[in-house]
Amino acid sequence: MSTDIDARSKKRAMLVFVGCCVMQACGLGTVLNSSSAFFAIVPAAVGVDMGVFAMWITCYGIAALFGTFFAGILIPKFGARIVISLDVVVTALCVVAFTFADASWTWQFMAIGAVMGLTGGMYFLYATPLLMGAWFGKKVLGRYLGIAQLMSGVGGALFPLVFTSLSTVMGWQSAYYLNAILLLCILFFSLTVFCEDPAKIGLHAFGAEEDEMGESKSLPGVPLKFALPTLAFVLLFLGCMLSAFPGSFNSFVQANAVEVLGPEALIFSSTLMIALQVGYIIASLVGGILVDKIGVRWLTVILYAILIVCYVSFSMASTELALMVTAFFFGMNNAIVTISVPMLAREHFGMKAYDKILSYCMMGVGLCGSMGAPVIGIIFDMTKTYSGSFLVGAVIAVVAIAIILLSFVPAKKVREAHWEA
Repeated sequence: MSTDIDARSKKRAMLVFVGCCVMQACGLGTVLNSSSAFFAIVPAAVGVDMGVFAMWITCYGIAALFGTFFAGILIPKFGARIVISLDVVVTALCVVAFTFADASWTWQFMAIGAVMGLTGGMYFLYATPLLMGAWFGKKVLGRYLGIAQLMSGVGGALFPLVFTSLSTVMGWQSAYYLNAILLLCILFFSLTVFCEDPAKIGLHAFGAEEDEMGESKSLPGVPLKFALPTLAFVLLFLGCMLSAFPGSFNSFVQANAVEVLGPEALIFSSTLMIALQVGYIIASLVGGILVDKIGVRWLTVILYAILIVCYVSFSMASTELALMVTAFFFGMNNAIVTISVPMLAREHFGMKAYDKILSYCMMGVGLCGSMGAPVIGIIFDMTKTYSGSFLVGAVIAVVAIAIILLSFVPAKKVREAHWEA
């Protein structure tokens, strides 16, 4: 009987893994990571200012804070199958709503962004680490989580080219229709295999140790009431929040290249985003393997070391080669949010309240993510160069890794005092 349960648990875990890969590629990979394709086409086609169109991103970031918070409540209560499926349908409808845009649209872009933030915030960043953490044991989680998360980078590298090509042939609305169809592909897995707790269906996590099996409430870890009011959680939250700041620079990598090399480098600048996404894909794949071998502490240190060097390099880079190489390594910073953050939450407090703690950490990620772009823009407006912004980013990165490393000290004390097997 045990062998049969092990086999069925492994099969279901692999299906959840594939579903998470599709969710990352067709969800985050299309709506956010491929948004550059629509930014390049839609404002001019519709006849609205770039700032008006871009408001959907800002409203998305703010609303995603609440979406992530509600996800930590709704998914455990109603189940991942229902919540994620409804979120996907609503997000797809929001994407289709863009096709009705005209020159009179102002608040409509903000409304779409807000609704997408509430729904997308539940599954773009939160659902994958939650589901993977439930279906894979600690010893194998890193490698599978890394592969699933890198699929958003694959989507971000592939779909902008698809959307741009389709827009030139069939019109920009057709790209939104395709985006909606890709989103609906997630339903095949959310309706059939997604489950936030293997014990609910008589299974267990693949590769789990004996103490990792059982219902979520009986899993080892620190109860929420003992985890939240601690210095360890405060430091973890701050570290996770600051870890989102580097991602804000992704939208300015092309603009920085044009500012450094001149307007004639516009076409070259678009290739930097491909290099950035390739760097993210490699970091997710390798990072997922490394975290199982060397631990999340050292993986995070390595990623931040690379990030700080890239900040300094960007502030001084003046050639196409230097910008291309820096963009490639800079893309690795995205793995801090997609791999380090969920693994840190699990490392510090275990699995007992993992769903809630992860949702709070992701709220911090969303908070800083929504604030980063305006800060970078203000610094550029003041200095007329992005060099100052990159140096500020380097300082923030140093502070962030210091906070994360400090969080391990009180986290150990919390585990010793309140860990429940």
